[in-house]
Parts: sequence; structure tokens; C-alpha cells
Amino acid sequence: RRRLRSRPPPSPLGRAASPRPLRPSSPPLVAMAEAASLIEKYKGAESSETSAEFHQKILKMKPEWESYDATRNQAAMLHLLEADAPALKKKMIIQGDVSVLKAGMDALSIQEEKPAMFILTLLYDMLREDSSCFGVFEEGLKKQVPIMKPLLAVLQKQTVDQYIADKAAWLLTAVIGNAPRFYGEQDVKSVVEALQRPNGVCSDLGVLEAIVNLLKADAFRACIWTMQGVADRVTSVNPQTASPPYLYKCIFALWMLSFEPEGSIYFKEEETIKKIRDVLTTSRVEKVVRMSLTVLRNLLTHKVFAEHVVELGVLEVVQQLEFEKWRDAELYDDIRDMSAQISAQVQEMSNFDRYERELKEGKLSWGFIHSSKFWAENVLKFEQNDFRALKLLATLLNSDDPTTLAVACHDIGEFVAMHPLGKKQIASLQVKDRVMELMGSVNPAYREVRREALLCCQKIMLNKWQDMEGVPVQ
Repeated sequence: RRRLRSRPPPSPLGRAASPRPLRPSSPPLVAMAEAASLIEKYKGAESSETSAEFHQKILKMKPEWESYDATRNQAAMLHLLEADAPALKKKMIIQGDVSVLKAGMDALSIQEEKPAMFILTLLYDMLREDSSCFGVFEEGLKKQVPIMKPLLAVLQKQTVDQYIADKAAWLLTAVIGNAPRFYGEQDVKSVVEALQRPNGVCSDLGVLEAIVNLLKADAFRACIWTMQGVADRVTSVNPQTASPPYLYKCIFALWMLSFEPEGSIYFKEEETIKKIRDVLTTSRVEKVVRMSLTVLRNLLTHKVFAEHVVELGVLEVVQQLEFEKWRDAELYDDIRDMSAQISAQVQEMSNFDRYERELKEGKLSWGFIHSSKFWAENVLKFEQNDFRALKLLATLLNSDDPTTLAVACHDIGEFVAMHPLGKKQIASLQVKDRVMELMGSVNPAYREVRREALLCCQKIMLNKWQDMEGVPVQ
């Protein structure tokens, strides 16, 4: 069990479960016929049991490489590869002669599906079992072995088995993500375009996994995220209907992006935090929850994201997780730790000193310290230093910035409504005429200012009528 940390968790290319022992092998032709039958039966199957059986049948395949034009001259080398062999053995064979890797890439051009399934599964399993095996691809790239061209050709076909397409997409993008120095930005764009083309050959999960692989490359992250359809694919996921693997990959993508410097990548901050909040509200898959908490931890270091975390009530959602039943006991510690960090942000953003700092800067912007919750908790603090903060606020009604004017009108209205002597203090500052002047402004950029000025005047007038309720009728 691993604790949540701000640093990247172990690579998803970690060790996979070893395949179950095979029964004594049938004659090659019979085994291939059985495998082909099962492949057809379980194409697209999603249950773990059938997927495992499907996988085992592919491992049983023994392609007759001599019978294909593309591999006839390399058949002896390809017969050295055993799909169910340990990753180390496969690695040693390919390292011993890089021509074996080239022969495998050549095999992808065979029209028949079974050879491609065999090669792609063999390489996929090798990399998932031992990520050091990416080294054999680097060696191949150094020796000009074509890797991108045959794999991209699979993705650009009009029709191809979805299993083959998904594995080809994963393999190509995993190699790019782990060896980005061999590729350029245009290569990456070509791959993403092939993945997302209309009537593409990959499954939705296959496309997402491939994009996530590409996002692992720091050099291409910003480029990929700005490509049409990528951000929407990640942020538009519905936590209530998406499968756990798909949801996890979406959060994983956000996690990688959360390490980028603030402002370096375009984000819809509020939408992103809402999505994570909804995931934590609906999902009870531990790895999804754990990854979501990790993303939150990283995003709290970004001012804009931190404000949205506070404003959108993420704290209450995280606190509620502590009352769920989790198999991993350490997850409770992670939840409490996250609750403490968000609580600290709430305290900081509710801090009256922070409000005064913004006033002194002379520029106001919408945020938690201009919310009704903030005013309810801090309105009496405006009495400090002979209403210094209120006087500073009144001076900002002469600002040239429309947002500052709108926020200032809003805050004066909140003060009038919530402070026992609000109307009297505002009257002493003689700001009503200025607010009414802003309410009648014809400046096209002052639309929000006019609205907030109108609301401010309404609160002042409402306060007057409330005062008159206690006056006895003569």
C-alpha cells in the first residue's frame, strides 16, 4: 500500500500479474483455430474473466511466419519470440539483435489479424511487466528501426480490429512518452489527429490511454493539451456513468498537468475543481479517490485553483469521505490530511488581513473574500482602526477598472446589509451619489458595474425601510 504523495506515483508501466500457466499445448493449427474462435467470441469483452481468457488465447498463438511475404525472410528471428516468456527473456532476445524488433514492426503490415495481435500483445506485456524494456526501443530508434510509421499506419486504417488498434496506440504513445527526444511536435500532432479522427479505430478508453501516455512527456504536454478535443475529452467525463478505468485515466491526466507551472497551461479552473469535487462525491473506487486527492494537493499550490477549492465546498465533500468504508486503512490518513490542508486554505482566504491587502493594492477581483460567507464572519472587523478598511473601499469607487468598481459596489452593499450601523457609516462617507452615478453609466464595459451598483442602492433603500419599521406612528 502506498501513501498519497505530491510526487508522481510509481509508473503505470509497473509489474503486471503473470499469466496463468498454460495447459499442455495443442497442435499449432488446432491451438490457432481455438484462439481465433475465442477472439471472435469475446471481441470487445470488458469483464476481467473473459479478458484474461482472451489474453491467454492470444499468447497461445504460434504464427507461421514463413507463410507471410512480410516476414518470410525473418521467420527464424520471429520464432525466437514467445509471447508468454518473461519480460527479461524477451528483452535479452531483442537486445541481442535489434533486427528482431524490426521484424516485429514489419509483421504489423500483414493483412491477417492474428500476427499483429501476437506481436502487439507480446510487446505490450513486456513493457507493462518491466519498464526498463523501453531501452530496447531506444536502441532500435538509434539504429533507425522504423517504429512510428508501422504503428501509425495501423491507426490510420479505415477498418481494423479494435484490440489491435488500442494496443498499437498504447505502444506507439508509450514509446513517445518514454523516449520523447526521438520525436518532434509534428509527430505528436500526427498521432493525436489519428487517434481522434472521425470514425477512428480505437475505443474511447484506448484513445484516452494513448493521450495520457503522451502527456507523460514534459516537452509535449502543453502542445497536446491545446490540441482540439483533448481537454474536452478529459474534463467532460461524467463521474456517474464513466467506467472506473476511464475515470481514473481522466484524473491521471489532470494529475500530470497539475505539475506544470501556474499559468503555463490553459485551464478552466472552476470547471476542473467542480469535476474533481463531483468525482469525490460519486466514486468509491479507491484508486480513483486516491488520485483525485493527489490532484487536489498539487492544485492547492495554485492561487486560483485554491480559491475555487474553497468556494465550491470541496472541504465538506472530502470530510465526508472519512465516514466511508475503505479497504486501505492509510486512505483515512490521506483524507484527514487533505481536509486539514483545505481547512488551512479556508482560514487563509477568510482572513480579514487578506481583504485589507487587496484593498491596499487598489484592485479588487471576485473571490471568496467577497462572498456572503466572508462578510457574515468578518463584517464587525471593519470597525477596526476607525473603519479604515471601509474608507479604503470607498476610495475604490473612483477606480478605472470595471471589475474593481463592480466588486466595490457589491462589498458596500454587503456592509450596509450586514453591519448594524452600515447605513450610517456609508452615509458619513458620502458614497451614495457615486454609486448612483455608476448605476446610470452608459459605458458598454460597465454592464456588471451597473448591475452591482443597482443592487447596492437597493440594499441601502431596503435598510432605510427596515429602520422605519421601529418608528412609532404619530
